[in-house]
Amino acid sequence: MSDVARIFVAIGVMAILIAFYIGSYVLNKRTKKPEGCKDFASSCSGCAVTSCSHNPLKEE
Repeated sequence: MSDVARIFVAIGVMAILIAFYIGSYVLNKRTKKPEGCKDFASSCSGCAVTSCSHNPLKEE
């Protein structure tokens, strides 16, 4: 396979991966929450997971 063909294959693979990521992200955003799903973010008092966006220690 020539170098030009390999470049096009690599670009094609990357385009497919990016399209798959964007497509799955959009489909996930459109999915409704199931009934009975509770929103625990409002009652979060904090835990050991400091990377969580709801952790009150992160706001300091």
